[in-house]
Amino acid sequence: MSYAPCPPEAGSTESLPAELLELMARIRLLPPDLRAELEPIVAEALEEARFRGRVLSVAREALERLRFDLELTRFDLDATRREREDLRRQLGV
Repeated sequence: MSYAPCPPEAGSTESLPAELLELMARIRLLPPDLRAELEPIVAEALEEARFRGRVLSVAREALERLRFDLELTRFDLDATRREREDLRRQLGV
């Protein structure tokens, strides 16, 4: 997998695992040769965590929308049934 970071979003560290953030901070304290070897690996893990967070957010929004659409559909179905029954009563069927 290649290392291709995207710019961090404002407040994005709040959704990242604290362990990964702590690990990155500790790696930055290491000598340059070790840091150069380990920093890209942890940066990629952080990027993957950001990506999973965004995917989860999109999934939550989609689920919310689905629930809302389901409520609207149920409401519409109930209204249609009431209208049908009213029409039947008016027609004497």
